[in-house]
Amino acid sequence: MRRLLNNRATSKGAAGLAGRLAALDEDRDGAVILLCLAAILILLLVSLVLLDGIFVTHDKGEAQASADMAAYADASVKARSMNMMAFTNVGKRSIVGAHTMHRSMYRSYAAWVYQLFYERCNPLEETWYTCDDPEWVRNRDLFEWESDNDYRNYEGSIDYYVGDLRALDNYQEYLRSMTPWWAWTEAVLRAQRNGATLATSFRPPNLDGPPQPPFESMVNAVVNEVGPGMIQFQSPYRLPVDRGEFWGDMVEVGMSRQAYRDEHQMNVEHHRNRSDYGAAYSEVLQPGSEHFFEGALEEANDEGSPFYDIARYGTPMRLGREGTNDASWLFETSSIVLTYHHEPGHFGQMRDNYDHIGEGYQRSSVEREEQMYRPRGFWGMARSEISYQHPEAPDLWRPVWTARMRPIALPGEFRDAGMDFSSIYRSSVDFLLLSAHLHDDLRGDGEAFFHDLVYMERAARAMGQSTIEGVSR
Repeated sequence: MRRLLNNRATSKGAAGLAGRLAALDEDRDGAVILLCLAAILILLLVSLVLLDGIFVTHDKGEAQASADMAAYADASVKARSMNMMAFTNVGKRSIVGAHTMHRSMYRSYAAWVYQLFYERCNPLEETWYTCDDPEWVRNRDLFEWESDNDYRNYEGSIDYYVGDLRALDNYQEYLRSMTPWWAWTEAVLRAQRNGATLATSFRPPNLDGPPQPPFESMVNAVVNEVGPGMIQFQSPYRLPVDRGEFWGDMVEVGMSRQAYRDEHQMNVEHHRNRSDYGAAYSEVLQPGSEHFFEGALEEANDEGSPFYDIARYGTPMRLGREGTNDASWLFETSSIVLTYHHEPGHFGQMRDNYDHIGEGYQRSSVEREEQMYRPRGFWGMARSEISYQHPEAPDLWRPVWTARMRPIALPGEFRDAGMDFSSIYRSSVDFLLLSAHLHDDLRGDGEAFFHDLVYMERAARAMGQSTIEGVSR
């Protein structure tokens, strides 16, 4: 009896449990909560990834923006120097023209006065002072007064003209030697104000002598880490200008331009308005502004002439090209700027957040290589150039040079110029390290970003003359 009752109770309990389980299986209340929890977890993970990506993208963009600004600043300084070269060339031309005009008009008037004597007087019976023709007397007295006063004062003021020309010439030489460092410093400071840690431009300025410690030891360490390579060091930057020739560049080029012809005509009219009697006649002004003007220029170009210093310091600057083709000229008139933004946090803890390899995994054999190939910052690269904004061929007589950005490489440019990115980078490492000493928050020899210098060395060696054309900036 008792056993029967127990069996009935067990059967009822089993039926009740089965019923409750069936009811629970059919109940859908609260199921969406589980989906929400899963979605929240996924969104949280995605948000963390996006947040890290935002930080990385911001700093990468900052590195590139600093390169863009530095490149434009570099080209702006060089364009400014080219324009100042043009301004001083025009200044030299005006001084040479004013000096030569005074001398040529005096000689033209002297020739006309002597001719007037033979026309108005009888040379067989009258002398310079006995001829009493009114026209002759007026011009004779004026010529003698000019000889004793204006022209003598003019000859005594040659040093004044030469002093002005020497000042302009010294300024041009100063610009030519100072601009490479001026442009480099402006580029570095502009990059660092916009977040860059290191910056330099190619071609860098002339660093007298070999690299000095700590630069030399750091460069050697980078080379030892990567291994020797066939690297060609490039020559330092120089403005694409050379000293010209007085006759070829000042007279035949500078004074043949319409701008100077207009100035020359103004000088002739000014001389006419300030002259009396025959000195204002067209018979004097015309040969004075042409034949005698050219003769005075030739005399200034004569090394034995007392006016030789006019030509010596009046020689203009002209465009100078080192290379033999257009690709070389593009490198001479452009700058490639490299910037480095040091952010070790992005490549330390931030990268470890996504490192799911267990601690027990043995990776000591690859740990060093992992460190060497793991950069701790961002690199930026940009290129700018100086541009001549005039339809005629570039020269140093019009101050119309300006700065503009341009692609890193045009098709075939590196090949035709005999350049490669590895040489560009190697020639710039010393100056990357030098820029660290201009940074307000950096001191030391650059050990903090040694691995990044090695990383970039490897990348630069892999960048060939054809693959560089795929880099837009």
